[in-house]
Amino acid sequence: MAAILVVEDERVVARDIEESLMRMGYDVVGLAASSTECLAHAEERRPDLVLMDIRIEGALDGIETARILRSRFDVPVIFLTAYADDQTVARAKETEALGYILKPFRAGELKSTVEIALFKHEMEMRAKLRERWFATTLRAIGDAVMAVDRDGRINFANPVAEAILGRPTDELVGRALPEVFKPIDERTRAPIELPSPNEVLSGRSTPLVEGAAIVGPNGECPIEDSLSPIVDDKGQLLGAVIVFRDVTEARRMRERVALSERLASLGTLAAGVAHEINNPLTYVLGNASVVARELERVHEAVRDRRESAGALLDMVAERTHSLAEALLEIQDGAERIRSIVVDLRAFSRPEAAERPGDVRSALDWAIRVIEPELRLRARLVTNLTPLPTVRANGSHLGQVFLNLLLNAAQAIPDGAPADNVIEVSTSLDQRGFAVIDIRDSGSGMTPEVRKRIFEPFFTTKPVGTGTGLGLSICHGVISSAGGHIEVETTLGVGTRFRVCLPVAEPIEKPKSLEPKSGSAARKSRVLVIDDETQVGTAIRRILNEHDIASTTTAVEALKLLQSDDAFDLILCDLAMAEVSGREFYERLARTSPKLAERVVFMSGGAFTPDIEQFLKTSTRPCLTKPFGAAELRDQVNALLKQALARRAG
Repeated sequence: MAAILVVEDERVVARDIEESLMRMGYDVVGLAASSTECLAHAEERRPDLVLMDIRIEGALDGIETARILRSRFDVPVIFLTAYADDQTVARAKETEALGYILKPFRAGELKSTVEIALFKHEMEMRAKLRERWFATTLRAIGDAVMAVDRDGRINFANPVAEAILGRPTDELVGRALPEVFKPIDERTRAPIELPSPNEVLSGRSTPLVEGAAIVGPNGECPIEDSLSPIVDDKGQLLGAVIVFRDVTEARRMRERVALSERLASLGTLAAGVAHEINNPLTYVLGNASVVARELERVHEAVRDRRESAGALLDMVAERTHSLAEALLEIQDGAERIRSIVVDLRAFSRPEAAERPGDVRSALDWAIRVIEPELRLRARLVTNLTPLPTVRANGSHLGQVFLNLLLNAAQAIPDGAPADNVIEVSTSLDQRGFAVIDIRDSGSGMTPEVRKRIFEPFFTTKPVGTGTGLGLSICHGVISSAGGHIEVETTLGVGTRFRVCLPVAEPIEKPKSLEPKSGSAARKSRVLVIDDETQVGTAIRRILNEHDIASTTTAVEALKLLQSDDAFDLILCDLAMAEVSGREFYERLARTSPKLAERVVFMSGGAFTPDIEQFLKTSTRPCLTKPFGAAELRDQVNALLKQALARRAG
């Protein structure tokens, strides 16, 4: 039942209207003779409709009172009046009254006018509610939204659009879209012409040119957008809506994903290459060191006896010494290959941190190492705020910072250190990540170089001075720790690298399995299992102070151990055909657990995810190929000491 307020200063007329309305089934919530009484009733009773005489008591007439009712309470009004002059009617229209009945009127006329007014008001309220709901929804959307009418003038803009365009809504509404929304092509810098609402009348969204950008108050902002028509239920074009979003972060993410995918595929290749190099390199290094040592002994022996042997011994001494020098050069070359393999392994699968890393310590170490180089090129400025430990290996972090500092130094010509600067700063960002900024005032990079700096084997350095793996390895180290590395550069101005790393609580480092230098207390028996015959031969020559047996398959080793289990140490390659090192260990653990405790794995580093997980959970140590003669002796002797100590205990 609708509640109606009657405003009429003629009491008899007011009572008559009240009775008529009640007979029609309406609820009359009050009678008022003045504006003051009307507003008081409206405040208290909140009627659904007001029947208002234009001429009422008090300073304000019915038209002014209706205007106040509309603005304050949003209550619809029907005018009941004897005045129908043009001026009065014109004033009444301004109040958006829902009806205008001239006195005297019939009951049926009053009822139909009231019913129509109530229906129209209900429809208005529904429309306003929908409009308010849609406006609230559009304001809450994370994308920028603007609506324009058929003439292309803006009639709505949400807060995101305001932020990107740098203008409040009151400066946008009413203006032509091209006046405030001026996209450009990022590549050509040419303006992008916007289609008119009529041009998008097809009913489908029209995306703008790929690679569009908006120049706003905070600089250039890359955007993705579309323009769609606004059409009513009759197919009439009302205007258009343009939706656009800042894709800066999305673009960075796509670039990171694309780079990670390229690095992953190249990493697989690098891991395979490293593994294939490691096996032959192992016996090259081992044999070269053994032959060099033996030739040097021959040379010393001949030299000691040259007085009795004469010229022949002189020649032998000279030749053996020359061979020894050549083998030393072989060793040097093999060591250089080995360092490349280490880089390839780090690039293909960066090791996760075993314990949190200290950013300050890693930076201090890198700065100390690079300081002589920096001193010739630039002033070093540091602003190092305290940071918590991070989820990255400390030594790996030091290598990352050293590489970035070296790049910064090499971007600045030497000779004018007072005119150039390298700045290192640390901070915590809003996410709680540790942030390390390394900025230089060097030559900067072209956009083409900037896009490729994290690609493996890409370098701008002269041939022989760099492998192009440095920044790729940095990227891998930081990514494996759950962080990311960004770069900003301007040609001729300088470059800034930003490293962001998640912080971590310190965790207890597991007991180290790295052997210490030393020698075994007695001659020990060692079994070597490797499908590369030369590797086993080289190990036997290097460890000639021990009793060495070797096989090329795990099956042969298992048969041998069934009849002879008196081995102090078992060196087993992980990657072998038919039966792998892991399978050998698992079979041995089932049949002879004590022997399984003497297994030490060897690997060239091409780990599958299963093998990686196995090594993480296994208690057995793993020797990394290639290893030199002295390194292998020290490791084996230390492991033998540990094994003998466990058995003695």
